[in-house]
Amino acid sequence: MATKNLELSQLTGDKTYTEIIFKQVWGKVEAYQAAHPQQQIFMMAFGDTTQPLSATVVQALVHAANRLGNPQTYTGYEDITGNPALKQAICANYYRQKISVELEPEEIFISDGAQSASVNIQDLFALDNRVAVQNPAYPSFVEGTLLAGRPLLNLPCHEQNNFVPKLPEERVDLIYLCFPNNPTGAVATREQLQAFVDYARNVQAVIIFDAVYSSFIQTTNIPRSIYEIEGAKECAIEIGSFSKWANFTGLRVGWCVIPKALTIKNTVPGELNHLWRIRHAIKFWGTANVAQQGAIAALSPVGQQECQGVVNYYLQNAGLLREGLAAIGLTCFGGIDSPFIWVKAFPSLSSWQFFDQLLDSTGIVGVPGCVFGDWGEGYLRLSALGRREDIQGAVEHLGRFATRA
Repeated sequence: MATKNLELSQLTGDKTYTEIIFKQVWGKVEAYQAAHPQQQIFMMAFGDTTQPLSATVVQALVHAANRLGNPQTYTGYEDITGNPALKQAICANYYRQKISVELEPEEIFISDGAQSASVNIQDLFALDNRVAVQNPAYPSFVEGTLLAGRPLLNLPCHEQNNFVPKLPEERVDLIYLCFPNNPTGAVATREQLQAFVDYARNVQAVIIFDAVYSSFIQTTNIPRSIYEIEGAKECAIEIGSFSKWANFTGLRVGWCVIPKALTIKNTVPGELNHLWRIRHAIKFWGTANVAQQGAIAALSPVGQQECQGVVNYYLQNAGLLREGLAAIGLTCFGGIDSPFIWVKAFPSLSSWQFFDQLLDSTGIVGVPGCVFGDWGEGYLRLSALGRREDIQGAVEHLGRFATRA
């Protein structure tokens, strides 16, 4: 007799991030629009990009599609771990050139974005492994852990520690770290990351490092990769993506790095890399070859220059938004090395009350901080990945909140 997955069934009833966003957040927006049909809405809740693909990427996509339309150049299945040219470009043009980190193409696995890789990577580890997650955190880290039925430990991130957690006081086996952080926009220093790497090596834990927003880092001496930290290749897996810096949210291309040097208690060097290759073949049959050609183009010298121009555009958006929020007396974090701004509500307001008042008075839509975890209560996340005219319009409307708050 078939029975349901009890772990999955416990995530129903508006308990997941997508359910909250599309039912509660969007439900409030629809109700507000119905009551105020003339009011402009400034959607800053989603981490979706708005700028077009770069010209170099578009050209590569068109060329790749045309090749698929010609029987002489058509290709079907490719290497399921990723196009060799793309893996080589990630090693050479991203890690070596931009970050001065040496990796081998065999250590790179191409995925359909960061989210699937960051959650599915848990398949490498035993079900009794205890998982530590930043709080507040990107929800899929928590939801993926609960779905697998693994024990979960929260690492509080608050204003007093600049939203960087302390080392776990209890035994953990897997540690999710995300810097620049979503949702807080915080970054970790070299010394802070070194402490986590030293901890992981000492207890034979594994760090799962989300580096999706690394291209947004502007502050000097802030690491863009966990592999800039001594010893990290022995204890860390890194997740990367083209989604935000190259506007690939619709194309879906990401990667994860599993160094051959990575080992845990019952493995030898190279074994986890090999096991992930097997898992990859069982549950995934490769990223779309057309999309991978676009990713190769994004990593070309011209492509990187064009994409960095868009990153700068989003960061300029964040600067405008931060200035506008500060002008009405709100305390903001992030928005410097990240496209996200973490806004502190006035003391009398909860996250949802702050969300309601901001929407009602200005038409600005964010995500209540409590959606990202208990330690997000009293904050709101705003995304600066929108269009410049919308950011400017939102800033102009902020004065209405000041008069009502």
